[in-house]
Amino acid sequence: MIRKILKWTGITLGSILVLLGIAYLYVYYSTEARADKVYEAKLQKITIPDDSLSRSKGEHIAEIRGCKGCHGHDLSGGRAFADEQSPIGILYSANITSGKGGIQYDDEDWIRALRHGLGKDNRSLWFMPSHEIYQISNQDMACLISYVKTRPPVDKANHKKSLKPLGRILTFLGEFPLFPAEKIDHNAVYPDVVTASTAPEYGKYLTLTCKGCHGDNFKGAPAHNPDEPPIPNISSTANLGKWTEAGFIKTLRTGKTPEGRQLSDAMPWREFTYTDNELKAVYAYLHQLP
Repeated sequence: MIRKILKWTGITLGSILVLLGIAYLYVYYSTEARADKVYEAKLQKITIPDDSLSRSKGEHIAEIRGCKGCHGHDLSGGRAFADEQSPIGILYSANITSGKGGIQYDDEDWIRALRHGLGKDNRSLWFMPSHEIYQISNQDMACLISYVKTRPPVDKANHKKSLKPLGRILTFLGEFPLFPAEKIDHNAVYPDVVTASTAPEYGKYLTLTCKGCHGDNFKGAPAHNPDEPPIPNISSTANLGKWTEAGFIKTLRTGKTPEGRQLSDAMPWREFTYTDNELKAVYAYLHQLP
């Protein structure tokens, strides 16, 4: 009797392992197919300015849209989103200067990357949040490209990216936003100019970048890493709904909330250089969200 039980237990466990192996092979080849997909994107024609005022505006956009928060002040990259010890894989921000180990992009390459989330081979970039900024105005995009393409070259080797089984499974299940090109409307039409103001409409435009962490409805999300806290709800239904405009601005300036809580280092508030009027617009938009 015991031998029969052990025999059937072994058969059952073996069958389960075979099924799990088949399932993982499906996950593996599915994620590989998505990584290898070649997109046919019609690249927009944008005239990139070459004056100091445009580059200065582009630097401000790079700061408030999170470019420097990921790629560093000199845009040489190296920030670990998943290091060698991560169960997800290996993902570091890229060196996006023209130095050794960086990239050699012309204007069309920048448009391809920022508007479509695609590399020079027309395959999706990895973990580059193009889907959070691709909708900015033509003027803002032109200024941003003017700034990033003219940064001094920095020699810094890029880390090789890779996915481990858990990373593939999470990507397959839609829990890990690895391929930005899948989240982009590649036929979108963009406004030439978005006029700055303190109105909620302009705040909505500015907070496009916030959705990557706080979610499409700004209700928060799970932490990106095990050593980070959950990403908070920043709509009017949470603590922000009790804050004054002045309290909100002070929070983004000092990193301390009106309740006296220190913002997590996972929130890159130190990198943001929003003007007071921009923060007023962001507050006006978030404060009205149900």
